[in-house]
Amino acid sequence: DCYPQALYSAGIDPNELEISLSNAMVDGGAMSSSRRGGSSGDAARKQQMAIENAILEAVLKRSKGAAKQGDMDQERDDFGGVRDRVEDLISSIVGLEHIKCQIRGLRRTTEICDLRESLLPDHGNGIRGLSAALLGATLTDTGGRPRAPHMIFFGNPGTGKTAVARLLAKVYHELGILRKPKFLEVERMDLIAADQRGTIAKTREVLEEARGGILFIDEAYTLGMTSKRSRAENAGNDAMTEIMRSIDTDEAGRDSPLVIMAGFPTEMNLFLARHEELRRRFDVTFEFPDYTCQELAEIFVDLVHAKGFYLDETVRVDYIAKLLLKQTDTFWRSERNGRVSELLLAGARTEVRKRIRSSQFEEQEVDPQLILRQDIETAMEDLK
Repeated sequence: DCYPQALYSAGIDPNELEISLSNAMVDGGAMSSSRRGGSSGDAARKQQMAIENAILEAVLKRSKGAAKQGDMDQERDDFGGVRDRVEDLISSIVGLEHIKCQIRGLRRTTEICDLRESLLPDHGNGIRGLSAALLGATLTDTGGRPRAPHMIFFGNPGTGKTAVARLLAKVYHELGILRKPKFLEVERMDLIAADQRGTIAKTREVLEEARGGILFIDEAYTLGMTSKRSRAENAGNDAMTEIMRSIDTDEAGRDSPLVIMAGFPTEMNLFLARHEELRRRFDVTFEFPDYTCQELAEIFVDLVHAKGFYLDETVRVDYIAKLLLKQTDTFWRSERNGRVSELLLAGARTEVRKRIRSSQFEEQEVDPQLILRQDIETAMEDLK
């Protein structure tokens, strides 16, 4: 009742399961009362067996539904079936398997806690017909609900730091870890003012705006820099002090924003080495490696579909990856990463527009949403 997403994520409708459990308890009670000669222990065992059978039937129903593939699966998703929204969001990330594993691990821990709260509202006292022994040590553990850690993101430009942080806001909200899917991206100029009082006021205002969601501080290492125009030499330190105060307050209030600091690897390492007090408050560090040509090709295909285009049948991800490997070098890609896919799509769209204009004079039919193989090849040549 409290956390139905624990069952939804497993593909089980909690309302259907509640009805099945209620019917099982009624049937079990009726059966025990009809046999007056039996002991109360026998009646309890029969009722428990009825409950276990109801749960087993729900799991088997889920398994049969998961076995269906193709059009029937799609139809079920479109018309009232249970979709795993969290996994859909996680799977939308290209590459970055270490980050996906971290998110899935936090999800599993959260769902176990939610299931325990649903089945054991009093942590062992009054269990709605189920015994604590039936649930096992994992679900009867009295540990609290997990909290998402404050994080540091390292990576070159275009490696997906901002996109992943924005997606985390949605995922953690779906899991009930964040109160709302709020995502606020800021940089130095949004936190620093001309004097100390102004800096503290601006930083507190930003923290208040991001409350309950994620505060993403891009190029966070710039907080350690000084500005000749600012009358406060330690303006960045004042902002960092307010951020640390918010993190410390969150230990009790649980409503301060989840803070993610991001930046380039070398600059961030130097910055954090000089501010150990700040570094200690961030439990998790994620490194965002440069995208491979295969991953850039996958991102390109995702962008094509997201923009409402589709590719010619002869165009495959492997072909695009080989083209990128041949036409670009590692250093050039490392300075752009995901931006490479965006540039390639922009070039391909330019070729589509050229073909549309030419067709008006030659009286040829052109599909305005189709990207051909030669469009990509031409755009690739103009990429550098």
